[in-house]
Amino acid sequence: MRRVKFEVPADDLARATAFYRDVFGWSAQELPFDYVLVNASGEPVDVQDADGGISPRTEFVRGPVLIIDVDSVDEAAGRVVAAGGELLNTKEQVGEFGFSQYVKDSEGSVLCLWESLGS
Repeated sequence: MRRVKFEVPADDLARATAFYRDVFGWSAQELPFDYVLVNASGEPVDVQDADGGISPRTEFVRGPVLIIDVDSVDEAAGRVVAAGGELLNTKEQVGEFGFSQYVKDSEGSVLCLWESLGS
């Protein structure tokens, strides 16, 4: 099953996490690097099945981003370029969870390609 998740960039992860907990009742789990997984339902966060995350703001992640599960980041990145999109960074390993790569679609929207390691 393919999933689409979301990522909200923040300048202060703790402040943003408190905001989404207090305002919308989201549950959150900090990871051992600068990233917080969230569940919009308020149910406990399952690392493999979180709804999305709160990440540090970067030069190309300035607003909310869709995270799209793919079988292969490399193959999907090739299709992005072939369809008129743009690669924003190189594929990066994210801990023991998987690989990510940020891209722009044909309209300039930033997306994150996500390939899970194992299941």
